[in-house]
Amino acid sequence: MTVDSDGGGEGKVGPFSQMLGFRLVEALPEQVVLEAVPRPEHLNGGGIVHGGYLTSLLDSASGWAVHMRLPDRARAPHTHLSVQYVRAAVGGERLVCTGRCVRAGRRVASAEAEIVQGGKVIARAVTTHAILGLD
Repeated sequence: MTVDSDGGGEGKVGPFSQMLGFRLVEALPEQVVLEAVPRPEHLNGGGIVHGGYLTSLLDSASGWAVHMRLPDRARAPHTHLSVQYVRAAVGGERLVCTGRCVRAGRRVASAEAEIVQGGKVIARAVTTHAILGLD
């Protein structure tokens, strides 16, 4: 599904992601794209985007990517999330996070996500998910 510009409809992000300002741009079986513009309250004491904010964006994109490959009744909570911070992100500039499901089996799924700002990689993640509700 491609989501309209206001993020409305069935592609709407959850309440936590809404609070952080995440917007679902695209949700396809091949990839999911989320965008966010970090505000001043998302910065750390050093004036750069907090790592927890970036991790939440990676978590959301990888989770959406896995869910796009599963039946509606299935759930896929993260069991592992490994983040690599490549460079600092700055507030007020758009972050684009792309998530991809690498493999979805009957019990376990693997995904990856990457955040880019201004054409430069900011952070990457690899994730593992438990597949629940298929039995």
